Amino acid sequence: MKMNINDVIKRPIITEKSSSLLMKNVYTLEIDSRATKTDVKAAVELIFEKSGAKVSKVNMLKVKPRPKRMGKYEGYTKGYKKAIVTLSTGSIPVYGADGAVVNNEEQKRAMKIIDTDKILAQAEKEN
Repeated sequence: MKMNINDVIKRPIITEKSSSLLMKNVYTLEIDSRATKTDVKAAVELIFEKSGAKVSKVNMLKVKPRPKRMGKYEGYTKGYKKAIVTLSTGSIPVYGADGAVVNNEEQKRAMKIIDTDKILAQAEKEN
């Protein structure tokens, strides 16, 4: 099953540890649960093409749901899949211009929307 490149990356994961890894050009991203390493690499390189992002390594892991309690109510946190992407060159704009975290609506507008059907059609014509 082919995935749309725009659906692979959901959001950046910004924690204290992931912020310290930014200096080593390592980014942590929440991704779709069906995405593979090659999907993540292609998505990062195409979406962040203007910043010159070239992926050298992708590590992936699943974060399991943990029990959580709010007063008398019990439940679980949401489990998700995340990718730790190491770039050889370029960067991924995780933070806004003033250093604050970009919210989802602004990030979606800032991300380049890619027409994957058009790219696949061009590749078929070339072959």
